[in-house]
Amino acid sequence: MRNFGPVITFTSDFGTADGYTGAVKGVILTINPQASIVDISHHIDPFNVTSASWIIASSYKYFPAGTIHIVAVDPAVGSDQKRILLEGDREIFIAPDNGVLTHILREQSNWKAYELNKKEYWLPYVSNTFHTRDIFGPVAAHISAGVEVKEVGTPMAVEALATLSGQELEAEGNKLKGAVVHVDRFGNLITNIPNDKIRTKANCFLGSENIGTVANTRTSVEKGQAVAFPASHGYLEIAIHHGRAVDNLKAKVGHQVSIEF
Repeated sequence: MRNFGPVITFTSDFGTADGYTGAVKGVILTINPQASIVDISHHIDPFNVTSASWIIASSYKYFPAGTIHIVAVDPAVGSDQKRILLEGDREIFIAPDNGVLTHILREQSNWKAYELNKKEYWLPYVSNTFHTRDIFGPVAAHISAGVEVKEVGTPMAVEALATLSGQELEAEGNKLKGAVVHVDRFGNLITNIPNDKIRTKANCFLGSENIGTVANTRTSVEKGQAVAFPASHGYLEIAIHHGRAVDNLKAKVGHQVSIEF
């Protein structure tokens, strides 16, 4: 048995202009007043499961062992889509089964998955549109207060979990192909090509456009120029020195990126 809590992280596309984010925190603290809730992001583009998958995968490993992560970007809330818990070596994730944990699943080989179906750990009334408040938050709070993971759901095969398409790297001759998986607030294009797959001086292409050779940092080029470099989050990033790559390069999530060695 692993001990989880009291740290609960919260990632969503809810924003902070309305009361949705606060309501979830209120539910958690009502069940476990000792919970410590950390916001990773609530400004993911609405329904952008791909960005959410990358954001949580690039953030979770910096939290202490025993952390519980709620990931709530759910375009299909209220459907027959499963609600899941994924247990790892030192953390758990509570999320919809819509592929938002795709990047997480690649991080370890011994995950355990559960379908959240034990209603005694939910709120008494469950809406069709707010499962994060009515299911995810309560389950996380109960676990942080000492309830065992096996009590809140039924085991299911990890292989049965939904995953996002188009996220696998593809090797073709002397090229490695990936994709843009997130655009950050600076307009930088984050890809799914890990730093350990990159070599400086390799050519980087965004679609058919040659960005140039991979450099060490954004300041390797003049202001206004595009550059590709291995970034601090562990993946290849395409940026404009003192500019916004998403605007200058007319790119978006899903755009193909390739490295030519």
